[in-house]
Amino acid sequence: MKKIKKALFSTIALSTLSISTLSAHSLWINSFESFSHKPGHTTVSLGWGHSIPIDDILNSANGKVIIEEFSITNPKGEKTKLKIPSSELAKASKQTKSFDVYDADIALQKIALKKESLKGVYTIQANSKPTFYTSYLDSKDRQRLKLKPKNEIKDIKKILMSVKYQASAKSYLTLENWTAQKATNKGLEIIPKTDLSNVRVGDLVEFEVLFMGKPLNASASSMDYITAASNTFGQNEGFSLMSYIKEGKAQIRVQSAGQWIISCSHRGTVTKDGPLKDLYNKVNYSFNGSSLTFNVKE
Repeated sequence: MKKIKKALFSTIALSTLSISTLSAHSLWINSFESFSHKPGHTTVSLGWGHSIPIDDILNSANGKVIIEEFSITNPKGEKTKLKIPSSELAKASKQTKSFDVYDADIALQKIALKKESLKGVYTIQANSKPTFYTSYLDSKDRQRLKLKPKNEIKDIKKILMSVKYQASAKSYLTLENWTAQKATNKGLEIIPKTDLSNVRVGDLVEFEVLFMGKPLNASASSMDYITAASNTFGQNEGFSLMSYIKEGKAQIRVQSAGQWIISCSHRGTVTKDGPLKDLYNKVNYSFNGSSLTFNVKE
């Protein structure tokens, strides 16, 4: 029993250290619906940082993310691309002795529905561009870090760390009827098994969590779990709800009205014949971060 506890503690420590190093910021989607004027609309934007709904700009000097895809898919599976913010490192538009001012492009866009809009669930999704990190010792024993896969780097004596990181985010817009969401079997997925269009305070919300189409499962070798937080519960005090993932299943009971974010991170080991075989000889590990945002009613 002591060995198991020690293994669990080591896994948590290593995972926390690695993930915090690679992804100190999180990516999420803000989607705020309004049906005051029929047929309604939603205002969407991208969140980046630590605190929902808006924290930092996506091209911040404190850590930036390059968005590869931002889109909305209608109930028939037809995808429409949304505007993607610039990834060029932000420069201050105004500078004073006390503060600097930066233009903020968070991909803010209004999606206006029509009378003839398809009924059902619209999926809003964002993916970051994959980023490679390789830390190594060169032939002169100097420690180096390059944003390239290891097979593209010369003069490597010893690999210290070689990983690929990618973040994804989802939110949903429901027009009249919620429908069950299906897996894409790509990357890390948090799939709601509860109708997210009508979640109320105190409801139990269930999720399926998959990596490359396979259910995640908390174990001594991989402590997989989801966290849940809201700007009306936990976030301001620095804590969140947590649920271990068992055979791909996790659940949380929402505690307050407002916007909620479900987050999960997963480390996958790259092997020659495993599910990440396309990354063999490029990196040793793959880190994925995924988020799902939804709004809770009173």
